[in-house]
Amino acid sequence: MDSVERQLWRYVAAQWKPLVIAILCAVGVTAITGFTAYLLEQVIQSMDMRDTAALNRVSLTVIAVFALKWFFAYGQVYYLALAGQRLTAKLREDIFAHLQRLPLGFFQSRQVGAIQSILTNDVPILQSAVPLIRDVLDAPLRIVAFLVYIYVLNWRLALLATLFLPLVALLIQRLGRQVHRITHQTQGALASVSALVQETLAGMRIVKSFAAEEREIARFAGRNREVLRHSLRGERRRARLRPTVEFIGATSIALVLWFGGQEVARGHMTTAQLLSFLFLLHQIAQAAAGVGAIQLTHKQVRAAAQRIFNEALAIDPEPYDAPSAQPLPPLRGHVQYERVSFRYPTGEQALREVSFEIQPGEVVALVGHSGAGKSTLVDLLLRFYSPQEGTIRIDGYDIQQVKLASLRSQIGVVPQQTVLFVGTIAENIAYGKPDATREEIERAARLAHAHEFIERLPEGYDTLVGDKGIRLSGGEAQRIAIARALLRNPRILILDEATAALDPLTERYIQQVIEEGRGIRTTLIIAHRWSTVQIADRILVLERGRLVEQGTHAELLAREGVYAKLYRAALLEPVN
Repeated sequence: MDSVERQLWRYVAAQWKPLVIAILCAVGVTAITGFTAYLLEQVIQSMDMRDTAALNRVSLTVIAVFALKWFFAYGQVYYLALAGQRLTAKLREDIFAHLQRLPLGFFQSRQVGAIQSILTNDVPILQSAVPLIRDVLDAPLRIVAFLVYIYVLNWRLALLATLFLPLVALLIQRLGRQVHRITHQTQGALASVSALVQETLAGMRIVKSFAAEEREIARFAGRNREVLRHSLRGERRRARLRPTVEFIGATSIALVLWFGGQEVARGHMTTAQLLSFLFLLHQIAQAAAGVGAIQLTHKQVRAAAQRIFNEALAIDPEPYDAPSAQPLPPLRGHVQYERVSFRYPTGEQALREVSFEIQPGEVVALVGHSGAGKSTLVDLLLRFYSPQEGTIRIDGYDIQQVKLASLRSQIGVVPQQTVLFVGTIAENIAYGKPDATREEIERAARLAHAHEFIERLPEGYDTLVGDKGIRLSGGEAQRIAIARALLRNPRILILDEATAALDPLTERYIQQVIEEGRGIRTTLIIAHRWSTVQIADRILVLERGRLVEQGTHAELLAREGVYAKLYRAALLEPVN
């Protein structure tokens, strides 16, 4: 048993109570099925002897036995379903929780649709692992029990009937290997389809703007055909199993009828025993087909489990807290970068020995060409990544040695791409502080200059924002995001290109937020608008991962360096 199967087994074993009940019920069903062969023999003998009293007793016994079998069959199906549903629910919860704890780089290197595919396509397949437990015990039990019975009835006939079992086993093993390979390919193709759907729906405005609908339809059709191709290959393999086993079984039964008829003619067995033998042989054939289904289902389950555990649950979570980490006390906002260097897992060098200091309450802007390292600097401050060299301190505390939650709870972030969740405006503002009062929410909205437009909405703060904030303009959504960041009264506020795509009015509102927080909170701005850059107390200029200049707007222009060239080339402010 390898690591994937051990991990899967832990989830299955956690459902041991309903599984034990289901297995006991399955044993009951098997016992009653075997007893049915004896009852069949008794019915036929009663008819041959014209013993109506015995026939009545046996018939009533059949009704009672099958009534009992009903309860066993119900319990088997229900408790297996209960265990399967609980297993998949637990697995979905664990995967989602694990995804929340994975480092940011995991999501930047994978398509969202491919991650969703694990939850929507792979997890349901693992539900098939639960009936496997029953089948692994039930099918062999039925085969062994019924084989013993038929050997007791007539060992010569039983030996002839079981000659084909090794051939069936070999066929099942071969098809199982093929199905495992094809299932893995099919699940990979499904993940590609899910990723394309998510990507296209998220970018529908772009698709329609470039009249690319037909191109996207063709792309989807191509990937969908790939799924179909792999699926049909698997179905062809699976379709071969049952008729092949049935053909072998029919051949076996034909031989049994031929030899069994001779045994009856010689007086070695009765007609009733021959019919009982055939009934049991049919049950053995069904159990053998069940063993084949076990092999095929196991291959499918294993392929899905490999994707779930290897591509999600096996990924190391975000390095959270060092064993000696201490809570970060209330901050003043003094930030220090000391010879910080950082390289992404791809090998790309993002920062090289960057050192600077930001005083509490200071407003600092980061500027530079795209890819200069601006966003990486703030990502390191939030501990989305850890530097390979150097130290980042806040109020003298090395941020790698403090509890992550206490660090992030005192930093507010307003990203360039505003993300709002389905719900009300009040719920979105209170996202970082779910227990906030309505007064606190309104105060944060006023600080973000959002209260006025919120009050004009039909339901005010209880207005639903729609999927991804579709009911709000870009500027309104951005002010909601600012209110969300300000609600927790952060000592450090990060504006990550928050004004890059906004109208002048909203930009002025954001500049007012910056001005009103000057001296109260440390503000770090990544800006592409000159008007926002110029209000900073100090400007840090980055080029190819190095800090090359720092100073005020006027000082940097006077130096005629990188900043002055950027300013004169208007690379920071495409639209004035």
